Amino acid sequence: RLMMRDAAALSRRLIGTGLASVARRSPSRPPISRLARLSVCSVARVPTAEDVRAYSPSELEAARLQLVVALDGAEHLLASGFSVEAAQQRTHLARVLAMTLLRLGSPLDAEQTIVDALGVPRGVTGGEAARWCRARGGDAGCSSEAPLEMAFLLGVCYQKSGRTREALAAFEEVLRESEGHWRARYHTALLAIGGGRHDEGEAALRRVLACQPEHAGSLSLLARLEERQRALRNELQVPACR
Repeated sequence: RLMMRDAAALSRRLIGTGLASVARRSPSRPPISRLARLSVCSVARVPTAEDVRAYSPSELEAARLQLVVALDGAEHLLASGFSVEAAQQRTHLARVLAMTLLRLGSPLDAEQTIVDALGVPRGVTGGEAARWCRARGGDAGCSSEAPLEMAFLLGVCYQKSGRTREALAAFEEVLRESEGHWRARYHTALLAIGGGRHDEGEAALRRVLACQPEHAGSLSLLARLEERQRALRNELQVPACR
């Protein structure tokens, strides 16, 4: 979190310097909203969610720094006056940054990124926080998928930081909104199996495979559960020693 703050502070100084130099060169000072937009557009191509899924650890760290700067630029743009476009950009960048931080093993930083971007109140967690993500994302004019994905990522943050009850509540909130969200269903299966509720986990895995028949994680887990059941049956069939 300190690294993110430092990077954000650095980006603000760099952007501030850039804005000042533009203002000095321009005979008539452009509006702040235009300057903020220029600062966002000047950032090199920002990594996408697809990029982040394929990046190596070193590429992820570079992406993290780049996304922090881009997100800070989007905040500058919003500070100059609200617009749906700027709000959508901020939500999108926060989502990709949260994904990056999760892959880097920093779930608390990822959670804070989501909370800051959508203004989740202090102390609000679990399903209530997931509902807040969906509501605030909709208020910002985002597509219906974007706030749902933020709510899902918040659940992953809870899961990765060992807060299983909050994670399950967040995933269930996502599934209430969209029963076909197979990744949320898969994570509920992981939580159920981790908690010893194997039948519940198996049922969830089968529902995932109904949507995604080739999902490797679900296939592997289901095979292990079936092997476990076979082993238990075999133990029950072994005659007792006399």
